[in-house]
Amino acid sequence: MSDEKTAVHSISDLLGSAAPQQQSAYLIVISAKSASGIGRMFKLDRSESVLGRSVEAQFQVEDDGISRKHAKVVSLGDGRFQLVDLGSTNGTFLNGLKVNAAPLYDGDKIQIGSNTVLKFSIQDQLEEAYQRSIYESATRDGLTRLYNKKYFMETLRKEFAYCLRHREPMSLVMFDVDYFKKINDVYGHPAGDYVLTRIAQRVSDTIRTEDLFARYGGEEFALMLRESGEEQALSCAERCRQAVDRTDFIFSGTPIKVTISLGVATLHDSDFAQAEELISAADKYLYRAKRAGRNRVDGKAISGP
Repeated sequence: MSDEKTAVHSISDLLGSAAPQQQSAYLIVISAKSASGIGRMFKLDRSESVLGRSVEAQFQVEDDGISRKHAKVVSLGDGRFQLVDLGSTNGTFLNGLKVNAAPLYDGDKIQIGSNTVLKFSIQDQLEEAYQRSIYESATRDGLTRLYNKKYFMETLRKEFAYCLRHREPMSLVMFDVDYFKKINDVYGHPAGDYVLTRIAQRVSDTIRTEDLFARYGGEEFALMLRESGEEQALSCAERCRQAVDRTDFIFSGTPIKVTISLGVATLHDSDFAQAEELISAADKYLYRAKRAGRNRVDGKAISGP
């Protein structure tokens, strides 16, 4: 007869001395134009948080019918919040009713634009961690923790359309690891995983916070540079190349020489009709860099005939 007993633990035991958990207010995207945006969270930790398309908005949302500064959530103190429309073109709706200003309660649903619905939620740290883990698993690569290809493509198409419409600069850098198959064959696949993870860390430390960095597939990566023209993008790509080239890659005590080759393409007004054409152009320069000897950057401004 087994003498094992069922162990019962309280939430306080599981969370440690931090329990009870402090509660905070959040907006959670529960419906969006892009499926990868669902689950995105925004913590309401300031006196006023503006929602809208503007880069100045604290919670930036891209959707048809959303104004640049559409609405705001105001903290009234003592855990009370208020939703205020900012004179938006198409209005702000709370639980299906159009409002100018109204108090917010846990579970309320806010609709702005054609497809975006936000849930106002009061959560403790455990609930927040769970919610974030769901969103992360849908948008992040499991190995490198960079954004995955699906999220990258959806965001790139959205940004491309915006920049094309407003004639704003945007650049794309595609790169991959030189002789990656040889690294796997000689040092083993765990070493290959280590190399990919280390590259992700070094490049992330090199780029701006507003740039979008993703694992595009296998040993290939993609980097979207907002508001960056050709020269800026080429300079950024060169910094990334140097960062990897100067990094010591040591796996299980064995040094591994690692370099990357990069291709750069830039949206100039209407040079490209869709985002996929920008990717093809960057890929073309990437393969030119490989044919030219690897461990280099190639792009229109520095390419030969």
